[in-house]
Amino acid sequence: MTPAIPGLAIVTQFPRIHAKHRVTPFVILFIERDGSTFLTSLLASHPEIKAVYERFAVMRQKGETAAGQLAWARSFLTPPWVGRAAACGFKTKLVDVLDREGLAELLCEKRCHVLQMVRRNLVKAVVSRINARRLHEASGNWNLYRDEDRMPPLAIDPQEFAAYLQERVQAERELDDYVERLDLPTLRLAYEDLLLSQHESLQRVFGFLRVRPMPLTGKTLKHTSDDLRQVILNFSELRHPYINTVYGPMFDEVLLPDA
Repeated sequence: MTPAIPGLAIVTQFPRIHAKHRVTPFVILFIERDGSTFLTSLLASHPEIKAVYERFAVMRQKGETAAGQLAWARSFLTPPWVGRAAACGFKTKLVDVLDREGLAELLCEKRCHVLQMVRRNLVKAVVSRINARRLHEASGNWNLYRDEDRMPPLAIDPQEFAAYLQERVQAERELDDYVERLDLPTLRLAYEDLLLSQHESLQRVFGFLRVRPMPLTGKTLKHTSDDLRQVILNFSELRHPYINTVYGPMFDEVLLPDA
């Protein structure tokens, strides 16, 4: 038997050090209610990933300029010569980017990897948007962190829903076009896949960002029931105009039964 070497176990537990040229810069592009906060919280718990939430949104709210946003992004996406992060990135909605062309140039310059969050069920994305607004008004948070803050069922104004659905469709087109024009390494990650197959989804992300696979824990809870009949008090009224459209099945889809 090989004798134990004093201190070896301690040394091997030290975090890895990564050279600058081996760090993967990335950006998470999304619309809203796509699971981006949950994904970012998962990535931020990885010891080799430096993941930041919506800094552009905060800067915009504080009256920062487009130049200020880009200066921060350039600094953040420029890793030190050596460090503990194997990947560093942030998430943002296009609506919060004050200079989209400037950001595109910077992302291309840094050869960023793009994680594009998508949601196949646009109806649920809209309902989640409305429910999140209620949660924010009640708790100050756009995402659910405590079960006791969960909102009760609601009646949704059909006109408001229709307007939000139209906005969502347009936003999807804009994001798809923006990502396509970037022509950078891109991983499209669907909210539904992250919800149903978290392990498999994260394995794809680990490989894409070139980091070690490991178990991760997110901070947010699923707020809106996957069964919209349990969420919308006027479900039949809201669904009726869409029965014979592509959106009809989205109202009825239940991927994750309530526990």
